[in-house]
Amino acid sequence: MAEQIPLTIRRWLVQLGKLTATSISSDEAADFVDTNEPMLAIHFPPAAFTLLSLEHVAAQCKFLPTYGEITERLGEWWRHQRPQPAITYEPPKVAKIHTAEERAHASWAASQAISAIRSTAQPVEERRPPKPRYLTHDQLVRAYRAAGVDYPKRSA
Repeated sequence: MAEQIPLTIRRWLVQLGKLTATSISSDEAADFVDTNEPMLAIHFPPAAFTLLSLEHVAAQCKFLPTYGEITERLGEWWRHQRPQPAITYEPPKVAKIHTAEERAHASWAASQAISAIRSTAQPVEERRPPKPRYLTHDQLVRAYRAAGVDYPKRSA
């Protein structure tokens, strides 16, 4: 189970260098680690850097890999090995069971509404239309004069 224990990115890169580089100076090794570590941290979570991922990447490299080779091979491994998010199950909501009293009331209210709709007796309208308002001849003449309009003459 030690294969699943995450390593630090720095430690993972040092071990990758030991597995793939035949001869490298300590300055070159430090430069390799310092250059790749922040870039890999951007693209991969800490859980991606395990002994299994190290073995997968190192087994495919004949020499010290470039950043592009590392991200390609580690990305391939991580797509297949990363933990899948847990699927949460939410049971369906159970409909409320109504009591016999509630069902009887709903049945009564529905029958009352249906019988009111089907009845032929319509309610008496309480409101009557307003009475028409007529102007007398004198009121009409005054209204025409106030408006500055010639009023029509009475036909004989």
